[in-house]
Formats: sequence, C-alpha cells, structure tokens
Amino acid sequence: MKGLLLEIADAVQHAVEAFQGDPAEVVGRGADGAPSARIDRLAEETVLRVLDYEGAALNVLSEESGFIDRGGKATLVLDPIDGTHNAIRGIPAYSVSLAIGHERLSDVQEALVRDLVSGATYYAAKGGGAFLNARPIRVRPVDLKDLVFSVYLGMQAAPDAARIASQARRVRVLGAASLDLCLVARGAADLYYMHSKLTETKLRAVDIAGGVLIVREAGGLVLDLKGQELDMPLTSTARTDLAAVGDRRTWEALS
Repeated sequence: MKGLLLEIADAVQHAVEAFQGDPAEVVGRGADGAPSARIDRLAEETVLRVLDYEGAALNVLSEESGFIDRGGKATLVLDPIDGTHNAIRGIPAYSVSLAIGHERLSDVQEALVRDLVSGATYYAAKGGGAFLNARPIRVRPVDLKDLVFSVYLGMQAAPDAARIASQARRVRVLGAASLDLCLVARGAADLYYMHSKLTETKLRAVDIAGGVLIVREAGGLVLDLKGQELDMPLTSTARTDLAAVGDRRTWEALS
C-alpha cells in the first residue's frame, strides 16, 4: 500500500499547490456537522479520484464525507487537510493524513503523513519502523532539563494545559495534530498534549490515525490522559484527548 499512499499524497499536494480559489469558502458540512472549506473538499475529491483510477479496494473514513463503503476489506482513514485553519490563515503547517486500518486505532497497519508545505513525508508500517523522507526516525532520549512540548492552548483548552506547558523549557504547537505527533516521532518534541474542555473540539480518529502509528513505530508512546495506551474506534463520532511522548518518564514527570 505504500506506493498508493505516496501517489495519493503527491496528488493532494499538486492539487493544493495549483488551487487558485478561496481556500476558506464554505462548500457544505463535514461528517461531524462542521463547515467544510473549499480546500478540504478539493483534497478529498482528489483522494477519491486516485482511488477510483487505481481501482483500490478500500473503504474510506474521511473528515468530510464520513464512512464511504467502497466494498473494501480495509479502510483508508483520511484527513484531507489536517490544519485547515492554518491553511486558510496562511500559517505554513498543514498536511494530508492517511492510514490503512480496519475497526480500531490499534489495528492500523500503515500510515503516511505529508507536510503539504515542506513536502516532508512521514511513513510507518506496523512492525517496520518509522521514516521521514525514507530515512529511519526515532524519538528523542529524554532530558528532563531540556524538554520541548507541543501543547494545545487557547479558548477551548482544558485548564491543566497551561500547567503542562509550564513544565517545559520551550513550548511549540503546530495546530495540526498529525504534524504535532510527527514532531514527537522525529525527536523534535518530547510531548504532544491535547486536552480540550469541549467534546466537539477533541481529536477524531481521522486526525490522528496516521500520526499515532508513526509515533509508536518510532519508539514512542501515545496515551490517554490516564496514562494507558490510547485506542479508539475508527468512526466519525469517536473523540479523544491524548498525550504522545518519546519516553514514559516524560509523562511520569508531569504528575
């Protein structure tokens, strides 16, 4: 499936780069009822065209259209544009996130995240390690005196987010969950922490299915906020908070 995932990512990147219209134009509603921007719909349509052209026997679970039964035995878990608000505002951090799974996050077999600005490509296969532009990547050995965190902050963040952020030497956040997870996988960040006080702004499977496998294959952990290995159904309605760490000692130091 790696070749197909790369083909999809290339097609989405070319479509986004060639797009001339207003990326923020609202063109409908996504599977969860949120407004769909033109750039999201463009990217999703591009993915579906590639699947049709290649005759790929994959169902699709997409942020925009929800579950599409295409008669497949596996499902492509798709966020056509992760970081839509960044793309609309001109902040250079947004991606297409792709994962091949079945019913749950824990059974995702392959994943690819393409940074649509830099072109960086993150890939992982279960049991096969994680890669950035075809080079192996690993999480960073923990140094509790030099912690870099990515923490979800803002109006909808839970109160403990500020406490978590205050324990890092530096805080960075990209605003695209797939890319924030990949920062942990490549060792650029020690923690990605997402805790929203509103259910509707928690993370969905389409946001994280790709990045979670990449972190785990790079040697890191993706946990729920009780410290257990994160798992969730691959559905349009499931939502979660999470903590991704390169080393469990980072998580333990936060309690």
